[in-house]
Order: sequence, then structure tokens, then C-alpha cells
Amino acid sequence: MDYNDFELAAFWALAAAPSVLLILTGTIAHNRLSKGWIPRYLILGILGCFIYAAFAAPVVMRLFPPPYVPGLSEGRGLDLRGVGSVVGSWIGALAGVVFALITVAGSAIIHQYKVAKSLASR
Repeated sequence: MDYNDFELAAFWALAAAPSVLLILTGTIAHNRLSKGWIPRYLILGILGCFIYAAFAAPVVMRLFPPPYVPGLSEGRGLDLRGVGSVVGSWIGALAGVVFALITVAGSAIIHQYKVAKSLASR
């Protein structure tokens, strides 16, 4: 596995991680908590996505630095290694915000449906 394969895997992992985490957290919170979780979940989720966009790629690039290439180190080429990690973290953060909003909307729809169903059964 060379660095290009690792960068592709890191791109997809960084792009998918916030969405999966926010959907899982939102589903657990919807099933276990009251309606008061929605504003906190949304604010913390969106704030977490901004922090993720800023720090996820630099952490990955610090843990797994690109290999040394003599031709690129002398300024004879455009070194774009690691850009996939940055773009993946940005896409992941944007997708995380979208999925947090979708989770909140879905929870609100389910809550309204349950309230309407309980009122209709009276």
C-alpha cells in the first residue's frame, strides 16, 4: 500500500466519519431523551463539524506524513500530496452539518406524528 492508496482511504474515512457519528448520536438521543435534546444536538453537532474541518486533516497529515520525494523537494513540481485529506475533512464536515439537520428534521416529524396519533386515539 503506497501513500496514494492511503490518501484515498483517508479521504473516504474523513468524508464519512462525521456523518456516521452524527446520525448514530442523533438516533440514540432521539430514542433515549426528550425533545429538549434537539437544540443542543444541533448546536454541538454543527460546532463539532467546524472544529473537525479545521483540525482533522492536519492531525492525519501529522500522524501519517507524505514520503520524501527528492524531485518535489527541490521545487520542480507541484506537491499536492495530502490535499485529499484536507478536501475529505471539508466534505465530511459539510456532510455532517447536512446529516445533523436531516436527523433533527426527521426527529421532529416523528415526534409530531406520535403526538398527532396520541391525540387522535383519545
